[in-house]
Amino acid sequence: METTAASKVMGKDEFLRLFTTQLKYQDPLKPMDGTEFTTQLAQFSSLEQLMNMNQSLLNLTAYQQSLNSNMAVSFIGKTVKTAGGDTGKVMGVTFQNGLTYLMLDSGKNVTLGELQEISS
Repeated sequence: METTAASKVMGKDEFLRLFTTQLKYQDPLKPMDGTEFTTQLAQFSSLEQLMNMNQSLLNLTAYQQSLNSNMAVSFIGKTVKTAGGDTGKVMGVTFQNGLTYLMLDSGKNVTLGELQEISS
């Protein structure tokens, strides 16, 4: 059976389930080494913090994209100049592959990052 890269990654729930199962079935006469136990707890804590940080970054990215979208819509009807020297009136806004494009009256699409000047 072929496995995907995603199925090879252990998430925090699987790690915690494995860790508690290990504690449940350990030999009481040979308990887990304290150092090993502390290391595994630290790994779990790090994993949880990384998962929380990843979620925060995803939320921040979504928020940034919504701000860019709102800002781009406010450019409709304004004249813009790009770093490449193109000038035109913004006629509309499109969103493709996570990027925001301004549609100029010249027919050219430019990203927000290309803007150098905006005027009424």
